[in-house]
Amino acid sequence: MKSIGILGVGQAGGNIAEIAATMGFQAALINTNQRDGAVNTRVEKKYFVPGYSGAGQDRTIGLKAVNENYREIVEFVQRSFKNIRLLLVAFSTDGGTGSGMSPLLIDLLLDQLPGVHIGAIAIVPERNVLAGNRINAAECLEEISKIDSLSSVFLVDNDQMRRANPQSSKHQIYLSSNRQVMEAINHVLQVTKKSSFYGNFDETDLMNILSTRGVTVIASTAITDAKTTSDVTSKIQQSWLNSIFCPVESTGVIRAGLVYEGPEAMAKLIHVPSVFERVGEPLELFEGTYITETDPTVTTILAGLSFPARRLKALEESIEKNRDRLQGLVNKEHTQKYESRIQWASNLKVKQQRKPESVTSKLSKYQK
Repeated sequence: MKSIGILGVGQAGGNIAEIAATMGFQAALINTNQRDGAVNTRVEKKYFVPGYSGAGQDRTIGLKAVNENYREIVEFVQRSFKNIRLLLVAFSTDGGTGSGMSPLLIDLLLDQLPGVHIGAIAIVPERNVLAGNRINAAECLEEISKIDSLSSVFLVDNDQMRRANPQSSKHQIYLSSNRQVMEAINHVLQVTKKSSFYGNFDETDLMNILSTRGVTVIASTAITDAKTTSDVTSKIQQSWLNSIFCPVESTGVIRAGLVYEGPEAMAKLIHVPSVFERVGEPLELFEGTYITETDPTVTTILAGLSFPARRLKALEESIEKNRDRLQGLVNKEHTQKYESRIQWASNLKVKQQRKPESVTSKLSKYQK
């Protein structure tokens, strides 16, 4: 039984939970729309908030669903996960259900699951999404960033996938992002089961890293064609920029992991101080070296990073630039009206009602 559980909230979160279930993770989902969750057939444990049929990209509806049903939701989560050390709540930041429910739900679960660390897998939308989605994402990420005692936040960046695959459909981008984030988490978890004469990276090491508050990045790179220490360092640092997560923008790693898998000769080219020169020396570094005959790869985990201000600012820029226009649209929704110039013509369609006359009146009209 894996020690990490995946709780999907909303449609995007449910799809991540579906992939997690196929990899052997304990998985469950919560949704306000039963039809969305019905397609996630590999997830056995599901909770559909009663009285709702979706949130329609309205975060307030997701928030309301938690407020009205938090006892039942918390009990569902408590029943769904056993003997885990870390629960990752997965959701999209730009929708209604996942974005609206998840910040409050995470905050509640921090006190309701003793001994379990709570983290997040938060999907950041592409830069070309519409204004409403950008507003949702900005509000959601601000709320997530302010939660005390929250463990690792994985910011899955759909923009990264779009750059790498510009011709892909939205469905392909989403599916690839969801699969890659779970593959990255699953890989480091599998490493903790290996043994080595040269230094093990065990589950306690991994949990020490992933329990760190802040943004976390997992990246792997092949170093097959590296010739020098500088080559290896460059490839590792480039992997942070090319991963599916928001690119690392600043220094300040708190805890980190470095796992090498491959021939012994290539391991000698790894120079730890050089690797972390760009992001700063971490407070704690946990290493694992596994000598194999496979192609040499280095996997790094950076935890405790700040939220990527430049990436998130890019989401907000178009909102700021179009402030007057967007506010005008909202005002127009409540004030717009049309006044007809042919109101006088309404009487043309009104049939004249015949007024009954008395017999006396009719007789008098014919008197000569």
